[in-house]
Amino acid sequence: MRRIVFPIFRQRSASLFRGPALESKVIEAKPELDGKDWQLLEALQQDARLGYAELGRKVRLSAPAVAERVKRLEEAGVISGYRASVDPKRLGYGISAMIRLRCDGVACARIGALVEDIPEVLECRRLAGEDSALLHVVAMSIGHLEAVLDRLLKTSASTSTTTLIVLQTPHEHRPLTRAMWNAARAMSDD
Repeated sequence: MRRIVFPIFRQRSASLFRGPALESKVIEAKPELDGKDWQLLEALQQDARLGYAELGRKVRLSAPAVAERVKRLEEAGVISGYRASVDPKRLGYGISAMIRLRCDGVACARIGALVEDIPEVLECRRLAGEDSALLHVVAMSIGHLEAVLDRLLKTSASTSTTTLIVLQTPHEHRPLTRAMWNAARAMSDD
């Protein structure tokens, strides 16, 4: 596994030191995953609430060995977090839409900050190509969706949108698997 060292400037308390301190942060680049790591990742993607003992039974490792591997995967950034998956429809958000956003360079560079205060925007992806960003939004009604669109259009004079109403989502939160990784790797090596 390659180790990359990046200098990190961290501001210390002004009462103790003057100026930023230089630290080094070691980041592991593309950790090598073995079969057990992949089994753990696949199991956790199916149910992130599994304890180490249950995970160990699934992948035939001891609970301490599982804990060590999971910690290593977290530290390497392979596992970036755990979360509850909430169904917006159960909370009254009956409309799900994808909004293609086009804007000028200045607004595009700040798109994340521009939509941060619009809670109906669940996801924001900055793009290369004809569209500047793709937003996943939810709304309780068409009127609510229209209000969200109006707020988006106010972010910049050059902003335009195309709204696509989601009818169904046959694949959501699809897990990343070793088989998928191997297939992609084979296609990349061509």
